[in-house]
Parts: sequence; C-alpha cells; structure tokens
Amino acid sequence: MVLCPGHALGWKALWKASWTMLKRIKQRFVKGPTVPPLAHTSTVDHIMHNDAVAAVLLLCAALSAFVLANLQVPLFGETIAGYYHRLWQLELGIALHHKAIEQPLHAWINDGLMCIFFFVVGLEIKRELLVGELASLRKAMLPIVAAIGGMVCPALLYTVVNWGSDAGGGWGIPMATDIAFAAGVLGLLSRRVPQSLAVFLIALAIVDDLGSVLVIALFYTDKIDIEFLEVGLGLIAVSFILARLGVRNTIVFVIIAHGIWLAFLGSGVHATVAGVLFALTIPADNRYDVPLFRERIQSLLDRFHTEKETSTPSRQLTMEQQQLVRSVEDECIHVEAPLQRIENKLHPITAFVIMPLFAFANSGVALEINEIGSMLTSRVTLGVIFGLLVGKQVGVLLPCWLAVKLGIAELPRGVNWKLMYCLSWLAGIGFTMSLFIGQLAFIGHGAHEPGAEALAHLAESKLGTLAASTIAGVVGTVLLILVTRGGNLPVDDAEGALE
Repeated sequence: MVLCPGHALGWKALWKASWTMLKRIKQRFVKGPTVPPLAHTSTVDHIMHNDAVAAVLLLCAALSAFVLANLQVPLFGETIAGYYHRLWQLELGIALHHKAIEQPLHAWINDGLMCIFFFVVGLEIKRELLVGELASLRKAMLPIVAAIGGMVCPALLYTVVNWGSDAGGGWGIPMATDIAFAAGVLGLLSRRVPQSLAVFLIALAIVDDLGSVLVIALFYTDKIDIEFLEVGLGLIAVSFILARLGVRNTIVFVIIAHGIWLAFLGSGVHATVAGVLFALTIPADNRYDVPLFRERIQSLLDRFHTEKETSTPSRQLTMEQQQLVRSVEDECIHVEAPLQRIENKLHPITAFVIMPLFAFANSGVALEINEIGSMLTSRVTLGVIFGLLVGKQVGVLLPCWLAVKLGIAELPRGVNWKLMYCLSWLAGIGFTMSLFIGQLAFIGHGAHEPGAEALAHLAESKLGTLAASTIAGVVGTVLLILVTRGGNLPVDDAEGALE
C-alpha cells in the first residue's frame, strides 16, 4: 500500500501529538506536577469567591424549583411536582437527652443550614464594625440611614396594603435585601461601576441583615423553652470567655457551635439568631502581628535551609524538615485571626451550597392557571411587590439625600445620585431573606400544622418576592448599564439636587 503525502503528514502529526501527551503524563504522574507560581489562585478558588457566579447559581436554583413545582409530568405513578413537594416533607430527627427534635427536611434546611449562613452574616457584621465601612460613625452613617429607611418604608407600605387582614404579620417580608444577588449584579458590572458603590451596598445589606435578625428574634419567635435557652446563652458566654482568654483553636469553637445550635433549636428562639450571636464572640485579632510573623517564618526557613544542606539529596523530607514544615503551617494559622479564617472557609460553602439549596427548597411556588390572576392581585403579593419595588427606592434614596443635605453624611467617592438611584433598585432584591421571613411569618417554626389560609398566604408572599426581586434585579442592571454607558462616571456634587 502506498501512502500519499497527505497521509504521511497526518500520521506524523498524530505521532507528535501522542508523544507530547506521553511526556505530559510522565511529567504529571511520574516526575510530579510543575511548580505553580507564588501566590497562585486556582481557577476553582477564583470561581468559588466570585459573587457573580454565586448569584447565577442562586438564580438557577430558584428557577429550577419553580419549574419542578409546576411540572405535572407523570413519573412512576406520581407527577414530578408531587415528588418535589414530598421531598421536603421527609421527616428527620435528633434525640437530645430526654427530648427528641423531629422536623421535615425543609425545616432542617431553614433552621439548620441557614444558621450557618447567618453565622457568616454575623462574622461580616463584626468585621465591618471593627475595620470596615461601619468602623467609624462618619463612614457608617450613610449605609445605616439607607438600611433603616430601606427597612421601615417597605414594612409600612406592606402594612398599609394589608391593613385589617389576617396577613398583616408579614410586614417583615419586604424589609430584606439579598446581599448575594445584589453583590452579584455589581460583580457582573464591576468594570463599569466604582468599587465604592459595591462597598456601600455591602455595608447597607449587612446593616439590613442585622435588622432582619432583630426582627426575627423579637417578632417571629414562638413559645420559648427557658431550659434550652439558658444552655444556649451559657455556651455563648463560654465562647466569649475563651476568646478573651486567648483561645484561637477553631476546633474548640466548632464544638461549642454545635451545642449552641442544638440548644437554640430546642428553645423556640430561631437558631439563626444563635448564629449571629455566636459569630460576635469569635476572636477578630491574631496571636501576633505581621512583623513578628515575618521574623519567625524567616527563622524557620533558615533552619530548613541549614537542614537541607546537611541532609543527603532526596525527594523525601527528613523528620526535622517535616517538623519545620508543620511549624510554618502553625505560624500561618497564628497570624490569621479566627474570624478571617472561618469566614474565608465558610463563604464559598454558604454561597455555592447552602443558599442555592435554600432557594431550591423555598422557591417552588405551585401555580394553578385559574388562580394566577387572584394570586398576583392578592393583598399579600401586592404588599410584598410594592414594599420591595417602591418602598426600597423611597426608603433608601430619600433618607440618604436628607442626610447628605443636612451634612451628617456624604456620598461615597466616585458615586453620584444616578448611581444611588440604580442601587436603590438593587436593594429591592429581597429573595433569600424575604423568603425566609415569609416562612416564619405565616408558618412559624413548623411546630403546628399550618392551615390552608396560612399556606395560601405563604405561596402569595413567595410569588410576590420572586416577581419583585426579578423586576428589581433586571431594572437595576439595565439602569446601571445605561448610566455607565459612556465609561467615564461623572461625580455629581453631593449638595446638588436629586434629579
């Protein structure tokens, strides 16, 4: 058989590619991987700390839940929608001494996993109060004013719409701002908007979250079991004392956290409140400062280098070298505050696991064709929509404008009133917190079987939250694109009129 030149070139290229692949396999698995650059961030780490990616995943989870909850396709004798709703009613329980806690899977997500989410929120609150935008009264004034207005005005609007109805207890639903979605939108437009706008929004959302936790603790708490509550508060006090004594071992606080969660779960006070209170006890200072860390690390490296020169050449470390490597790891732990270390570890888990799972479990609103009109025009739905879309804009923008006019606060650097108006739309993305508070407002902690009317109000509140959050997100994004279309952001005079 005679090969033409084209065939010869093809075989040659195939042989060359195969040889290159073999060399790479040998390099990877025989000789070991190539040395990565210093301070290298892997693609996975970059994705796991990207707010925009987290927001997209959260949106996909919510849309998937909405579709499955209304998918009337038969499968093994039941519809897919039926399987979706039955999944969250699966009973799971924990035995505690002489008491047992049994709840459906849906409640474990809302009362268990969301406690971790609120724990991270508590860590963010403490960090912002110590070194962030809330560290000084002058810097904190504007986000505090915006957050308070953004909570009070939506709650008042909802109350007015539902005045005299049995759904008036849902006034806390439109108060919240979803920090993940709002920060995700700004993350998508990070090259267009100033960084100070994102910092302001995060500070606003953190104050908003703090207000939501207070609302949950004061107004959405069922009957309290004093025995469990005393145990929970006692463990929080122990955590605070250990932090003051200089304990920095994360394992100690993890063990205490489990006890606090179980105690609050049995007390009747929502476990999310425990998450925030416990977070405030986590140490925010490191064992020693950076200059001392640099000095100690250099000493260990010098000893490692000396040990290497005296040892025989080998790819294996000696016992002394292994001990030095572990000492370097310990030094890295000591120079980082437990608050920073825990927040850095838990943030990807909350953003990419807990919040999407919560959205998937709580966004499944079953709609009947003949009931869509009545649900959209119900007082609960309209109260949530008006609260998030109108109340947030007025509540965020007007107090900020008054605070700047009166000279008690100033706009963030590089931010003008047009950008503030865009931000007031993004503040109307209630989503996670609104769904969560809606569950507490109409169903409570799940201690009693909810009635048909309560379930109807819950479905209406979910529909209003999803509709308002979607509109706020889309409109806010479009407005930001239009305002920043020129690329150069003019900074308006803070004393100028709101036009």
